[in-house]
Amino acid sequence: MSSRTGLLTAVHLTNIAKTLSATRSHALNTLYLQFHPKVAESVTCPRALGRFVASVYQSSVSWIGNDVDLRIVTGSLRSSGTGFQSFVDRSHPAKVDYLFYDYALSSSSLGEEKNLAERYPGVQVVELGTESVESFGLPPDVEKDTQTYPNVVLGGTFDRLHAGHKVLLTQAVLLATERVVVGVTDGAMIKSKKLHELILPAERRIEIVKEFLEEIDASLRYEVVPILDPFGPTATDPNMDLIVVSTETARGGAKVNELRERNGLNQLQVHTIELLDDESTIEDKEDKISSSNQRMDLLGSRLKPRKPTPSNLGVKPYVIGLVGGIASGKSKMLDRFRQLGAGVIDCDKIGHELYEPGEECYDEVVAVFGREILHPDGTINRQALGGIVFADREKLNQLNKIMWQRIAQRSKEKIRTLYEQHGNEVVVMEAALLLRAGWHDNCHEVWSCIIPRDEAIRRLMERNNLSEQDAMHRVEAQVCTNEEMVQQSDIVFCTLWSYEYSQQQAEKAWSIVQKEIKLKL
Repeated sequence: MSSRTGLLTAVHLTNIAKTLSATRSHALNTLYLQFHPKVAESVTCPRALGRFVASVYQSSVSWIGNDVDLRIVTGSLRSSGTGFQSFVDRSHPAKVDYLFYDYALSSSSLGEEKNLAERYPGVQVVELGTESVESFGLPPDVEKDTQTYPNVVLGGTFDRLHAGHKVLLTQAVLLATERVVVGVTDGAMIKSKKLHELILPAERRIEIVKEFLEEIDASLRYEVVPILDPFGPTATDPNMDLIVVSTETARGGAKVNELRERNGLNQLQVHTIELLDDESTIEDKEDKISSSNQRMDLLGSRLKPRKPTPSNLGVKPYVIGLVGGIASGKSKMLDRFRQLGAGVIDCDKIGHELYEPGEECYDEVVAVFGREILHPDGTINRQALGGIVFADREKLNQLNKIMWQRIAQRSKEKIRTLYEQHGNEVVVMEAALLLRAGWHDNCHEVWSCIIPRDEAIRRLMERNNLSEQDAMHRVEAQVCTNEEMVQQSDIVFCTLWSYEYSQQQAEKAWSIVQKEIKLKL
C-alpha cells in the first residue's frame, strides 16, 4: 500500500485527543499538525505552547497508534508565515494526501483552505469538527515563561526518531529565535548503547534530524553535526546561549559549562526536559520512551527486504544461515526453530563428527597439531585443541583451512536429506563461521544472534569454567564482530534478556518467513 500523509490544521486545541483519534480511519503513515493563525495570534511566542506540544507527543501513540509519524509544525506559530498554506506549497504533491480541519470550513474567514483544495484537486479535504473557528480556546498548560534565546544547542544519538526525540528537538526549536545546533553522537560514544550494532549510521541520523527540523520550522538556521565526545561544538563555539538536556543527561549541561568556563566562553542557560514514559513498555524494556526500546522491537523483524532466490539455489528447501558469536545463545535459538517446525543443522556438531577417528579430518588435524591433543583413547580432546587455536590466530586459520570445506560439503548433504526424506521446506543451518567461510552464499538469507562482549565473557566463564583471561581470548579470537554479522543479516536476535523475550523474537521471525514463503513459493 502506498504511503499516506495528512496535514491537520488545528484551532480547538482542547479537543486535540478527539481530533487526532478521528484521523485513524484514514490509515496514515505521516501526519503533520499545524496551528491555525488564530492560535498564533493568541500566544506571545511559540514557546508558550511547549507543554502542549510535549503532551501531544506523549499521548499520540494511544490516539493515533504506533505506526503514524506525527510531526507538529511549530513554525505555524510564528508570524513569519512559515506555516499554513506555505507548508503545503513546500510539500505538495509529494507529501500531502489529506487536508484535515478541526473546525467547520464555512466558519473560517481566511479563504486559504478553499484555495488549497482548488489548487490541489488530488488532495482530499476532511472536516473533523463542526465548531466555528472563533470559538477556540488555548489549552490550560500555556507556558508563562516565554523567554527565548538566539542560539540553542542540544545533543543525542537520535537513532530512529521517536516521541522523546521529537520533544527534545521541538523544545529547542520553540526556545530559539535564530539558530539550533544539534550534535549527533558517533564513534566510540555509541558503543555503550544497548544494541548499538543496530544504530543507523551517523550520516543517516543527521539527515533524518535535519529533515525533521526543517519540516517543523523552516524559519530557523540548523547545524546538525557529528560529535565524537560529549561536548562537540559547545567546547569552542562562543555564539551559544542555551543548552537543552533531558533529566537523564542533566549532569552533562553542568559539565559543558565547566568546560566553557575553562575555555573562556560564556555560560549557557540549561533547559531540562522530562523523559517521556513508554506506555507500551514490557518487563524487559526501559520505562521511558527510548531508542533502546525501539531497537529491541527490531529484534526478530526483517531489517532488509527479502532477496531474490540466488541462482545457485532452488526455491526449495528454503535455507536460512544462523550465525552468532560464542556464547550468544545461537544453539538455543536453533532449538526454538526446530520446535517451530524447521529442519536444523548444527555445523559445530558436524565439525565434531569430522574429528572422529576414521574421518579424513582426524588424521590431518592430528598431523598438524600433534598427538598431545588426543585423549588416551585416541579421540581428539577438543578443549586442548581449543586452548591452542584460540591463543594463536595463525593456528586457528590452519584449523579452519582443514575443516571449512568439509563441513560445507557435509551440511549440503544433510540439507538435501532433511528436505527429501523428512519434508522440511525450511532448513536453518547454524554456524559461527558462516560469513567468514563464505557459506552464506549457500543460503537464501542470513539471521544472526548477538550478545555484548562482557556478557559473552561472563557466560563463557560460567558455562565452560574458564578464567576471565581464557574467556577473553576466545571472544577476541572470533572471526566476525557483532557489527559485521548485523551488516550481513536479514534478521537479528539478542538473548540478553528473559527466555520469554528470546522466544518472542524467534516466533516473530518464524511467522515472517512462513508468511513470505506461502506467498512466494
